[in-house]
Amino acid sequence: MINQVWIDNLIKVLEYENKLYGQLYSIAENKTGLVVKSEVDSLQELVGKEQKLISELNKLQDVREQIIGQVAQTIGKDPREVTISQLAAYLPQDQAKKLTCSRVKLKETVRKLTDKNDLNQQLIKNALEYVDFSLNLLTQPAPQTPQYGRKGNETGAKGRGILDIKY
Repeated sequence: MINQVWIDNLIKVLEYENKLYGQLYSIAENKTGLVVKSEVDSLQELVGKEQKLISELNKLQDVREQIIGQVAQTIGKDPREVTISQLAAYLPQDQAKKLTCSRVKLKETVRKLTDKNDLNQQLIKNALEYVDFSLNLLTQPAPQTPQYGRKGNETGAKGRGILDIKY
Protein backbone atom coordinates (compact mmCIF):
# COMPACT_ATOMS: atom_id res chain seq x y z
CA MET A 1 0.00 0.00 0.00
CA ILE A 2 1.27 3.46 -0.92
CA ASN A 3 1.87 5.82 1.97
CA GLN A 4 -0.59 8.71 1.56
CA VAL A 5 1.89 11.17 3.04
CA TRP A 6 4.25 10.49 0.12
CA ILE A 7 1.49 11.26 -2.38
CA ASP A 8 0.47 14.41 -0.50
CA ASN A 9 4.11 15.51 -0.48
CA LEU A 10 4.46 14.71 -4.18
CA ILE A 11 1.40 16.84 -4.96
CA LYS A 12 2.83 19.70 -2.88
CA VAL A 13 6.18 19.43 -4.67
CA LEU A 14 4.47 19.50 -8.08
CA GLU A 15 2.38 22.51 -7.07
CA TYR A 16 5.45 24.34 -5.79
CA GLU A 17 7.36 23.48 -8.96
CA ASN A 18 4.44 24.90 -10.95
CA LYS A 19 4.59 28.09 -8.88
CA LEU A 20 8.34 28.47 -9.50
CA TYR A 21 7.97 27.76 -13.22
CA GLY A 22 5.24 30.41 -13.24
CA GLN A 23 7.72 32.86 -11.73
CA LEU A 24 10.25 31.86 -14.38
CA TYR A 25 7.59 32.55 -17.01
CA SER A 26 7.04 36.05 -15.59
CA ILE A 27 10.78 36.66 -15.76
CA ALA A 28 10.85 35.38 -19.34
CA GLU A 29 8.06 37.81 -20.26
CA ASN A 30 10.03 40.67 -18.72
CA LYS A 31 13.15 39.52 -20.53
CA THR A 32 11.31 39.78 -23.86
CA GLY A 33 10.67 43.48 -23.28
CA LEU A 34 14.22 44.10 -22.08
CA VAL A 35 15.74 42.34 -25.10
CA VAL A 36 13.58 44.43 -27.44
CA LYS A 37 14.59 47.63 -25.61
CA SER A 38 18.27 46.52 -25.36
CA GLU A 39 18.39 47.09 -21.61
CA VAL A 40 21.38 44.89 -20.81
CA ASP A 41 21.82 45.83 -17.14
CA SER A 42 18.20 45.04 -16.29
CA LEU A 43 18.48 41.85 -18.31
CA GLN A 44 21.49 40.73 -16.27
CA GLU A 45 19.58 41.38 -13.06
CA LEU A 46 16.70 39.17 -14.27
CA VAL A 47 19.12 36.43 -15.26
CA GLY A 48 20.44 36.44 -11.67
CA LYS A 49 16.90 36.00 -10.31
CA GLU A 50 16.30 33.29 -12.89
CA GLN A 51 19.40 31.38 -11.74
CA LYS A 52 18.17 31.39 -8.13
CA LEU A 53 14.81 29.95 -9.21
CA ILE A 54 16.50 27.30 -11.32
CA SER A 55 18.65 26.28 -8.36
CA GLU A 56 15.53 25.92 -6.22
CA LEU A 57 13.81 23.92 -8.98
CA ASN A 58 16.78 21.54 -9.11
CA LYS A 59 16.39 20.89 -5.38
CA LEU A 60 12.67 20.25 -5.84
CA GLN A 61 13.40 17.85 -8.66
CA ASP A 62 15.65 15.86 -6.32
CA VAL A 63 12.89 15.76 -3.69
CA ARG A 64 10.33 14.68 -6.31
CA GLU A 65 12.63 11.91 -7.53
CA GLN A 66 13.15 10.68 -3.96
CA ILE A 67 9.40 10.54 -3.35
CA ILE A 68 8.78 8.76 -6.63
CA GLY A 69 11.60 6.36 -5.78
CA GLN A 70 9.95 5.47 -2.46
CA VAL A 71 6.55 5.04 -4.07
CA ALA A 72 7.99 3.01 -6.96
CA GLN A 73 9.74 0.71 -4.53
CA THR A 74 6.44 0.16 -2.72
CA ILE A 75 4.64 -0.86 -5.91
CA GLY A 76 7.60 -2.88 -7.20
CA LYS A 77 8.50 -0.67 -10.19
CA ASP A 78 11.75 0.84 -11.42
CA PRO A 79 11.84 4.48 -10.20
CA ARG A 80 13.41 5.67 -13.49
CA GLU A 81 10.47 4.33 -15.48
CA VAL A 82 7.53 5.26 -13.25
CA THR A 83 5.35 8.11 -14.47
CA ILE A 84 2.80 10.13 -12.57
CA SER A 85 0.06 8.63 -14.73
CA GLN A 86 1.16 5.16 -13.64
CA LEU A 87 1.23 6.22 -9.99
CA ALA A 88 -2.28 7.62 -10.29
CA ALA A 89 -3.54 4.15 -11.22
CA TYR A 90 -2.54 2.91 -7.74
CA LEU A 91 -4.28 5.71 -5.84
CA PRO A 92 -7.79 6.40 -4.64
CA GLN A 93 -9.74 8.45 -7.16
CA ASP A 94 -9.59 11.77 -5.27
CA GLN A 95 -5.81 11.63 -4.84
CA ALA A 96 -5.31 10.39 -8.38
CA LYS A 97 -7.30 13.36 -9.64
CA LYS A 98 -5.25 15.84 -7.56
CA LEU A 99 -1.99 14.28 -8.72
CA THR A 100 -3.04 14.24 -12.37
CA CYS A 101 -4.33 17.83 -12.16
CA SER A 102 -1.01 18.99 -10.66
CA ARG A 103 0.87 17.21 -13.42
CA VAL A 104 -1.27 18.79 -16.16
CA LYS A 105 -0.86 22.30 -14.70
CA LEU A 106 2.89 21.86 -14.39
CA LYS A 107 3.17 20.50 -17.92
CA GLU A 108 1.22 23.48 -19.33
CA THR A 109 3.32 26.02 -17.42
CA VAL A 110 6.54 24.41 -18.64
CA ARG A 111 5.21 24.43 -22.23
CA LYS A 112 4.39 28.15 -22.01
CA LEU A 113 7.83 28.85 -20.53
CA THR A 114 9.51 26.89 -23.30
CA ASP A 115 7.63 28.85 -25.96
CA LYS A 116 8.56 32.17 -24.34
CA ASN A 117 12.21 31.13 -24.00
CA ASP A 118 12.27 30.12 -27.68
CA LEU A 119 10.95 33.58 -28.59
CA ASN A 120 13.57 35.27 -26.40
CA GLN A 121 16.30 33.14 -27.93
CA GLN A 122 15.20 34.18 -31.42
CA LEU A 123 15.08 37.87 -30.41
CA ILE A 124 18.59 37.67 -28.98
CA LYS A 125 19.82 35.91 -32.11
CA ASN A 126 18.29 38.64 -34.28
CA ALA A 127 19.84 41.37 -32.13
CA LEU A 128 23.28 39.74 -32.40
CA GLU A 129 22.92 39.43 -36.17
CA TYR A 130 22.02 43.13 -36.36
CA VAL A 131 25.06 44.08 -34.27
CA ASP A 132 27.29 41.91 -36.45
CA PHE A 133 25.83 43.47 -39.61
CA SER A 134 26.32 46.99 -38.21
CA LEU A 135 29.93 46.28 -37.27
CA ASN A 136 30.61 44.90 -40.73
CA LEU A 137 29.19 48.08 -42.28
CA LEU A 138 31.32 50.25 -40.04
CA THR A 139 34.56 48.36 -40.58
CA GLN A 140 34.50 47.61 -44.30
CA PRO A 141 36.27 50.05 -46.62
CA ALA A 142 34.03 52.61 -48.26
CA PRO A 143 33.73 52.08 -52.00
CA GLN A 144 35.47 54.73 -54.05
CA THR A 145 35.06 55.78 -57.61
CA PRO A 146 38.19 55.30 -59.65
CA GLN A 147 40.34 58.34 -60.36
CA TYR A 148 42.45 58.46 -63.47
CA GLY A 149 45.87 60.01 -63.68
CA ARG A 150 47.51 61.76 -66.66
CA LYS A 151 48.42 58.52 -68.38
CA GLY A 152 44.96 57.00 -68.01
CA ASN A 153 45.91 54.75 -65.07
CA GLU A 154 43.74 54.45 -62.00
CA THR A 155 45.18 56.24 -58.99
CA GLY A 156 43.95 56.87 -55.49
CA ALA A 157 44.35 55.56 -52.00
CA LYS A 158 42.58 52.59 -50.55
CA GLY A 159 39.28 53.61 -48.97
CA ARG A 160 38.72 53.36 -45.29
CA GLY A 161 35.60 52.47 -43.36
CA ILE A 162 33.92 54.70 -40.86
CA LEU A 163 36.10 53.23 -38.12
CA ASP A 164 39.73 54.25 -38.50
CA ILE A 165 41.49 50.88 -38.68
CA LYS A 166 44.30 49.63 -40.87
CA TYR A 167 43.81 46.85 -43.35
